[in-house]
Amino acid sequence: MDPVTHGIIGLAISAFSGNHVSLNNPISVGCAIGAMSPDIDVVIRLVKDDFYYIRHHRGLSHSIPSLIGLSLIITFGLSFVYKNFSFMHVFLWTFLGAFSHTFFDILNSYGAKLFSPFTERKLRANLLMLYDPVITILCLFLIFKKNTNFTFYSEIVLMFLAYIGFRYSMKKRAENIITNYYKNGYKINKVNILPALMAFHKWDFIVESNSHNIVGQVNILNKKIKVRKKFKKPDDEIVELFMDTKVGRYFSEFSPIFHVVHFKEMDKLILKSIDLRYYFKNNFMHHATVIFDEHKNIIESFIHPYDINKKIYVAEES
Repeated sequence: MDPVTHGIIGLAISAFSGNHVSLNNPISVGCAIGAMSPDIDVVIRLVKDDFYYIRHHRGLSHSIPSLIGLSLIITFGLSFVYKNFSFMHVFLWTFLGAFSHTFFDILNSYGAKLFSPFTERKLRANLLMLYDPVITILCLFLIFKKNTNFTFYSEIVLMFLAYIGFRYSMKKRAENIITNYYKNGYKINKVNILPALMAFHKWDFIVESNSHNIVGQVNILNKKIKVRKKFKKPDDEIVELFMDTKVGRYFSEFSPIFHVVHFKEMDKLILKSIDLRYYFKNNFMHHATVIFDEHKNIIESFIHPYDINKKIYVAEES
């Protein structure tokens, strides 16, 4: 989700404190700033390249230790601005705001490393779009509703839980449509379902079969399936060759679902890896390239974050 949406969610959470949402309320401000603070890792892009950023984005800064540290820093700063200040009370609400950031990032397809540095595994629920209008509407009710009570708060929580359940049922419906569509033609190993970047009623899919990787989108209302790309799987030897490279290890850490294309140019063997999750403007967002000589020695390797024409050189010797 974008920082503004995270900030709105933070403001909405502060309403549960029983105080009106206001810039004069340190709990509201703490929750809002806390909810945006984990994206401080964006500063990586100012000192490092895009690939370093996408490898580490939603990593350590989104973990519990960092959420606690960021909340302490924010609360300490607010203590100089507001009078009659209860440090622990504001800190707890600021932490809830910061935690909401990671929680909602986990609900979409990119995920977040809640337990870093203890584990580098990203948690992903693949339920919400990067921007979700229903979540925003529920938050606005919380922010602008003046006369609130326990019943109102309970209703908002129940609506949120019902909506998450509804999104889960939509995801399962999409999975069933895709499985039934492909089960007779392919031996399916796995069906991956992700929320579409924008369309509420559409879901992206990646079918991993014994012979092909198929990428597309399904409309769960009319069951129409749009196939974007269909890739024939390479031999295991090709995938292992890619995975034995530094670029291959980096790319597989970033992308859990990728495909390797291979071809020859003159005496060179070229492997191109594609992150199958994100398809935008008629192309996949993230790629990697490794070029070998005739003896399978690496000549050069690149990461292509966001744009296939952008090359970030990766030294294999280190």
